[in-house]
This record gives sequence, C-alpha cells and structure tokens, in this order.
Amino acid sequence: MKVIIRSRLLLVLGSVGLGCALVACATGQGDDVDVRDTPRPDADGEATDGGCDPPCRAGETCIRGRCMPATCEGGCPSGQQCCGGICTDTRTDPNNCGSCGVNCAPQGNSCFAGTCSCNGAAACGAGFGCCEGLGCVDITSNPAHCGACGNACDPGIECLSGTCGGSCETGCPDVPHGRTACAGTTCAIASCDEGWADVDGVVGNGCECEVPAETPGGETCATAIDLGSVSDTTSGETLTARGAIIPADDVDWYTFVGTDIPETDCDNFYVDVRFSSNPGDQFAFEVFAGDCSTSICAGDVLFTYYTDYNDATSGPEVRGECPCTTVNTPALNMCHDSSKRFYVKVRRASGTGGGTCEGYELTITNGVYSTH
Repeated sequence: MKVIIRSRLLLVLGSVGLGCALVACATGQGDDVDVRDTPRPDADGEATDGGCDPPCRAGETCIRGRCMPATCEGGCPSGQQCCGGICTDTRTDPNNCGSCGVNCAPQGNSCFAGTCSCNGAAACGAGFGCCEGLGCVDITSNPAHCGACGNACDPGIECLSGTCGGSCETGCPDVPHGRTACAGTTCAIASCDEGWADVDGVVGNGCECEVPAETPGGETCATAIDLGSVSDTTSGETLTARGAIIPADDVDWYTFVGTDIPETDCDNFYVDVRFSSNPGDQFAFEVFAGDCSTSICAGDVLFTYYTDYNDATSGPEVRGECPCTTVNTPALNMCHDSSKRFYVKVRRASGTGGGTCEGYELTITNGVYSTH
C-alpha cells in the first residue's frame, strides 16, 4: 500500500495573534480546503451526491461526491470490501480480485467482475501463460502450470524453466538419494545412493525407493529361492512368497515342487500360482516346468496345472482320474504321479509405466482349487 502525504507550505508572518497565511497551494488544493473534496455542482449550482470529478487518487474513495481516505470506518460503499483496512472494489482490483488478498499474476493482468483475466499469452509477456480464470501465470516455475496452462507436474516435482524436473539447458536438479545427468537433451537419473533405487522414472523425486533386505539368492533361475513342496492333500496345501521388484529391472526367482500323492479315490493334483497382492497390476510372472528353459506360461498373473482324464480314450465308462484305479485297464481311470518341479520368475509387467515402491505377494497352492 502506498501512502501519499500532501503538504502545504505555510509562512509565519508574525507572532501569536497574527496567525498564519497560506502563500502557495499544492496543485489541486485551495486554502484549507481540497478542491477535490468539493462536491460537483449541478446545473443549478447546488452540490450533488454523484461521483467525484476529477477522479479520486489511489488510497481514496468517492463517498457522496467527496474523495475521502479509503478507510473502512463507517462501512464501505456497495460493491466494495474492507481489505487491509481500506475499502476496495474487489470487482476490478488486480491485487484483491474477487476477494481480499487474491493477487492476479504480475504481468498483463486485469481483474474483471472479480476474476483475473488477460488478453492472450502475448499480453502476459515472456515466461507467462494466459490461464483461464487465473490471468497471467508464470509457467516457468509454477508446478500446476509448467510450460503451459494446466500442465501439472507430479506431486513433489519442481517446475524448472518450464520443464517438470528441469532440463539440460537450464541445469538438471539435485534430487533425493541420487544424482542426475543429461541423457541427450533431457535430464535423467544417473545413479542412486547405495540402498536406494529409481522405480517410477520421474527425475524430480530422485531415487525414491529404498531397496529392501531380501533373502539371499533369487537373482537367476540357477539361484532360485527354494520354497519347498506343496502336496495335493485332501484339504490342499499353500506356499506364500513376498518381495519387491526394486530396482525396476530386478527379477525374483522361486522354485517349488508340486507333489501328486497316491490316491485311491480321486486325484486332487491341481497346482495354482497367483498374486494375492499386486498393487496396480504392476507385476507379472513366468512359469517354467522341469527346468529353466521350458517356459509354459509367460507374462501372466494366474497359472494352473492339473490332471484331468489323462487315460480316457474310448468307451462309455467314467473316465479320468476320479476315482483312481491301480491297474492300467483300457478306458478306465488309471492315475499317474504328476509331481513336477516348477520355477517362477516375478518381474514388473511390461507397458505399465512407472511403478511404485510397493511389493507383491505370491500364493502357490496344490489341491485347493481342485474340482474333483
């Protein structure tokens, strides 16, 4: 707020009793009366209650035809609000547009009907965009309008020179738990501190994921973590594995044996592998049977392997492995031992974009989902 002090030049002509005489008046002033504060006369020479002519200065308001200090004492005229002790027309004031304290952006803005407005990007000047309802906005540093109106950076990411996370021309930003460098013409994560990794590919938040402590092994099929065996008992058995694919190109290998126990009623062998937790479907797995080269299921989230009607070839008899027989009679229900070792490779699903630091849970069962 600017305060304008208007002074008057006084000349003392004598001692007490002689008084003071004004020998010169400031522009727009008369002796002891500011001619700006005088109501405009109408055609009959009478004072009117209309507007002030000439218009009032900054910090003044026209009340009943007089330019008065724009304080809020006694209330403000219709259409004005008391902002900082001064009556303000929030319909047109770019520093208090719509309500007190709402400042339109610094270049090329105006306040119209209580809304910041501008006349196109050219009116805003270099580095500013004309954003609807906001007026001219600094698009070089505003994370909600980075480089263009409405182009928002991800949460926590700075807008540097109109680019979320910075650019090679202006310098790549410092980031948490890592270092950046130019990859061509854009900034990228160059390296991460030990124990941290970049998973989402966003430069601004750096190496955002802490690498969890994991069970030794699991980096390759040859070093797969052995989960043991899971048998097709009457009620079935379950194995569980938990992990996190950090960094993003990491993989986790597991191995287990699906055991087909001897049965005299119905064969319950039904191996099932699925995610019991897969946030955002960002993980997938590949299953190998018998060895590390025979892939039988790739890029999936559910795998089943079961026995059903193995030896039924002809005839009207009930076929398949329910109920089982102990001799191989043609067209009857000879049950086999279908036990097998499996390998499971968990990785990040392709085409899912930036991932998160969240982990997965893998559930392996045998006999739980059997339909026999």
